Amino acid sequence: MPITLDPSLPEPLYPLAWIVGRWDGFGAIQLTDEDGTGQSRRIEQTISAEPTAEGTLTWVARTEMIDTAAPLPPTSAFAREDADGAPEAAPGTGQRTLLAKERATWRVLDPLPGQDLERARAAKPGDPAGIISYGLEMTVHREDGAEVWIGEVRGPRIQLALRTAPDARAADGSLHATRMFGYVGGRLMWLWERATDPSAPGELSPYLSVELDRA
Repeated sequence: MPITLDPSLPEPLYPLAWIVGRWDGFGAIQLTDEDGTGQSRRIEQTISAEPTAEGTLTWVARTEMIDTAAPLPPTSAFAREDADGAPEAAPGTGQRTLLAKERATWRVLDPLPGQDLERARAAKPGDPAGIISYGLEMTVHREDGAEVWIGEVRGPRIQLALRTAPDARAADGSLHATRMFGYVGGRLMWLWERATDPSAPGELSPYLSVELDRA
């Protein structure tokens, strides 16, 4: 599905035009019981991504957990082993719980180095040579401070990383979590992976996977 560019969108946000708007959908979250057993649960999420006059993007995501076995959207990395004879997940109670409400500010940075920008800007519409990778910063606002994710946006794809170093830009910091977003067939899909074992920094496991439609 083609991306429609709103002419009122601030120019710095052009690389994020495909994610602007309101979204809702469902997915899965991976939980760990006290005995270490993993289980998936269904989540439902609403997202509002709205531009500001300053050229940033305001992001508000509300996530509710549903006490029932999770679906497996295309983004999910949680594979069930039903084919190997594993028991099916219990159906659950269906009770809804507010899991998180996240507020963040997205900022598009300069084009990443090593690209032929003149060639890209001279490319015809639809030519892959015209795609430019931009740096991207996502600042999550929390009561105890800010959490800064650093990454890139390239066409309809975003990759972000969170490091344990005090400065999130530090390349030598241990990788704490990643988020990957994609625009596929008019739908927003994203996957969040994070470190679960303090003794093995940098080893990430799937945590949350969501598939959303425009509201």
